Amino acid sequence: MSQDKDYVAKFKLGIETETWDTEGKVIREASLQGINEEMLIKAIKSLEGDFNQIPPIFSAKKIRGKPAYTYARKKEKITLEAKVVKIYNIDFISFDGENAVIKINCSSGTYVRSVVNIIGKILGCGATLTSLLRTRIGSYDISESVTLDELERNAYDENLLALFGKSIKSMDGFLRKI
Repeated sequence: MSQDKDYVAKFKLGIETETWDTEGKVIREASLQGINEEMLIKAIKSLEGDFNQIPPIFSAKKIRGKPAYTYARKKEKITLEAKVVKIYNIDFISFDGENAVIKINCSSGTYVRSVVNIIGKILGCGATLTSLLRTRIGSYDISESVTLDELERNAYDENLLALFGKSIKSMDGFLRKI
């Protein structure tokens, strides 16, 4: 978990929720008039490097031994401490005037919901994460993953045996166990 990560994040400008994603209640809507691709790219690129990030109140970040979301759900006021995280690179992928897609390469501890929230604050219109896909953690890349169908067809029996050792005699036996 303490390794660098890559994500593809989709978000919507002009809306802010209490959770900073689509799971939460909308708390603010704003006009996107005057917001253009150039402004968005400038806001995105301004976040590269080290910065103090405050985790979302609706997160698993431990506060007095409990996840922050337990306090948030009870509407209890808590203060989350800022933590220095690093964004090595943010690539702009697309923007349709309302929805944007970015690719982020960041350090462990980075909350992409926070990154999106900050982009919305920089632009003055709010932003909410609508989709998140982790594409890499450390040396594990999504391009090297297999589907469940491929797994069931024994396409990767050799690789799984190498991973799990001799305790798994065959893929069929393994699949029956799960």
